[in-house]
Amino acid sequence: MDDLRVIGLQLQREVDSEFEIIKRCSLGYPLAILNRPLPRGLDGPIFSTPWWLTCPQLKKDIHKLETERGLDRMFSFEMQIIYREFRKKAARKRCELIPPQLLEEIYIEQPTLYWEMMARGVAGETGKGLKCLHAHYAFFLLFPDYPLGQEIEQLLPGQPEERCGGYCEQVCGGH
Repeated sequence: MDDLRVIGLQLQREVDSEFEIIKRCSLGYPLAILNRPLPRGLDGPIFSTPWWLTCPQLKKDIHKLETERGLDRMFSFEMQIIYREFRKKAARKRCELIPPQLLEEIYIEQPTLYWEMMARGVAGETGKGLKCLHAHYAFFLLFPDYPLGQEIEQLLPGQPEERCGGYCEQVCGGH
């Protein structure tokens, strides 16, 4: 089965082909993808969160963490300070995904959008708080030195290679 169809099954919707697979599970299915922030230039959608977790089981496990622990209480003050530095890295990485000519066009024609993209966090955050651990975990899969992602990994049940199973074959395999 091709990746585009698998990701469509995982996300339960049609997907654009403008993505790159960040990581695969032990069964070979996509775990996370990297979207282009402006896949159709300024005429199309803007993805302020280019890092997407696609694995249904991981999304379910991470949603459970968010629900049970609450994002505001989940991470220490020290971890939130560390996140501020990675927020800058995420903004730089997001902008690196935009062709330089288009980035310059945004800077000249839509400076508010440009500065907003330069300030957004891993999950597109504009404020001080955190949101969407799914995006943070996908960012971690691309950048394993991300401390917040490392902490999420420690909180997830089981070992990464053990998380795939019959559930994945049903959903990702299209059965």
